[in-house]
Order: sequence, then structure tokens, then C-alpha cells
Amino acid sequence: MSTAQAEDPRPAAASPAQRWIGRAMLVAGIVLFIVMLHDSDLPGAGKILAATGPILLLGAFPYLLQIALDSLAWRTLLEALGRRVRWRRLIAIRLSTEAVLMSVPAGTFVGETLKPYLLAKTDGVPASDTLATIGVKKALLTFAEAVYLSTALVVGWSLLSNDSVRIMGRGGLPYLVCGAVVLLLVVAAFLSMAFLGGRTGDLLHRALRRLPSHRFRAWIESKRAGFEATDSAFVRLRNAPRRVRVVSFVMLLGAWFTETAETWVLLSLLDIHLPITDVLVMEAIVVFMRNLAFFVPAGLGVQDAGYIAFLHAFAIPNAAAAAAAFVIVKRLKELLWVAIGYGSLFFLTTRVRPPGTTVLVTTTEPA
Repeated sequence: MSTAQAEDPRPAAASPAQRWIGRAMLVAGIVLFIVMLHDSDLPGAGKILAATGPILLLGAFPYLLQIALDSLAWRTLLEALGRRVRWRRLIAIRLSTEAVLMSVPAGTFVGETLKPYLLAKTDGVPASDTLATIGVKKALLTFAEAVYLSTALVVGWSLLSNDSVRIMGRGGLPYLVCGAVVLLLVVAAFLSMAFLGGRTGDLLHRALRRLPSHRFRAWIESKRAGFEATDSAFVRLRNAPRRVRVVSFVMLLGAWFTETAETWVLLSLLDIHLPITDVLVMEAIVVFMRNLAFFVPAGLGVQDAGYIAFLHAFAIPNAAAAAAAFVIVKRLKELLWVAIGYGSLFFLTTRVRPPGTTVLVTTTEPA
């Protein structure tokens, strides 16, 4: 997140090096995904999918609830800055940016820079305010993930201890999850102090001014107002009533648990019946793995390997075929929402106008 965007909300382009690295990670993810499926029972998975049929579409709806909760948290933070944006507009923006995140190499970078651009275009929200809400939401989201993963650890400690060798080939999985929770808490605390301290923009501006390029230093100096505006927005969020952050946190925590509900629904539709606690443990850990592999679009290959390892460890019937069927359905669900997200992005960038925009209509009367 760059505070320099506070004056220029247009999405920043990835550098050539970032694009090449992103493409390499995408290819690596595709290769790993193919390897995962090659070792599975694909004909058996096809039979399971064919037998289940169109009812699998029901499994796509929890994702919309997850995005809606995330958007409601974002809306709460924007309102604390005096920016009223319609909930459905924020849902459309989140669907758009998630589609980019899941489908484009370096999608995390591109998706985050799209948010201030889209909000400025559709609702005239200054990029400084958008960046501040994104930063605070990121900190709250990380705290919420720590609680989500901690809950999975508490309810699934014995499961992780007993199945550790089957899941990852060695013992000690519960302690690795403990380490992941500590890491999330440290990152969340750092983000909170950095953003709510109200000096992140100033410190970043000073650091960038020390770079050797004279032209770059001049450009950074011209963006000083943007850095200051972003810091001001962070301070206003820090001074907002505590309930603003509490409500946002609860919404984001609900979004995390909705991921578990989605996985449980998809498994049930495929006639794979697991206790909700087992699904919670699997989903929370796989999501953490996917987030660690943020450089690979949608955690391609990493996420799938995690699901397959857990489902085999749970000794579900016909595991080779059932696990492959679940992974395929999960990816097809993502492709569906990517398509919807790009449709939403097209609508936002071509049809929606900021409030107060007028359209000049001229008529030509016959002489």
C-alpha cells in the first residue's frame, strides 16, 4: 500500500520484474495443481461430480456472504471518516478486486491498488481515506485470522496431534499451528501500531526522499500532501469510537468462519460428511497456507495440496476420488466468482459515475 496514491488514485502498474516473477509463480502453481490431480482418481472424481449435478451451485453462495461481511466492515471504517458508500457498491468493488487477486500474477499488488482507484471513480472518495481504511482493515483482518486459527487449534488439538504424520509426514503439527498464531498476532500488532500511530506516511516519505534518483526524489516531494492526508486519515480512525473497530472486527471474524461454512456445504453436497470441527481445523490451516503463498494466484497448488492431505488423513471413503472432486469443485466455484468479479469490474469502470456527475444531453431539431 503506497501513500503516494493519496493524490493519484490510478492503479499502479507492476514492474517488469514483478510481472516475470508473477508469471513464474503462476506456472509453478499450475504444475503443482496438475501433479496433485495426477496422483488422484480423476475418473472417480468425474463420476462423483456427475452424480451430484447442478445442486453443487448452492456451494457458491457462502462466498457472497463472506464478501458481504468484509464489505460491511469496510463500510463501517469509511463511515467513521464521514464517507458514506452504499454497501452493494463496496460488495461490487470487493468482487472485482478479488477476481484480479485470484487470477492475475502479482494479483495481491494489483488488487489492492484497484480499491482506491475504483472508490475515487465511483464515489469520489479520496485515495488517502481509502488507503487508511484498507490499512486498518488489514490489521483487523489479521487479528481476526489469529482468533480463527486459535479456535481451530483449541477444538482440534487432539485431531492435529493424532493425524500430524498423515497430514505432513511428521509430528508436531499443533505446535506449528501455535507458531502460526503467534506470527499472525505479531503481524497484526505491528500493522496496528504502524497505521494507527499516524506517522507511517511521514516516515515512508522521508525514507523515499533519501533514494539516490534526483527525479524520483522530486516526484516524491510533489506527493507530500498525499502522505500527510493519509496519516491524517489514520489518526481520525484511531480517534474514532472504539465500537467502529469492534464492529469491523466482528464482521471480519464472521467472514473467516463463513469460509468454514462454505467448505462444509461443498463437502456435504459431494456426500463427504465430516464433523464441523474437523472442517474448521482443515479450512483454517489451509487458508493460512494459502495466505503464506500470496505470490501464487489463489494459492494454486498449495491450497489444493492442503485439502488433499487433510481429506486423506481423515480417511474419508474413496478418498482419492472424493478429495479430487472437492478440489475441482472448489476451483470451479472460484472461476465462477472470478467471472462475476470481472463483470462487476467492467460495470464499475464503464457505467458508474461519481455522485454529482451530470450527463450533457443535446438534441438536434430539424430546421
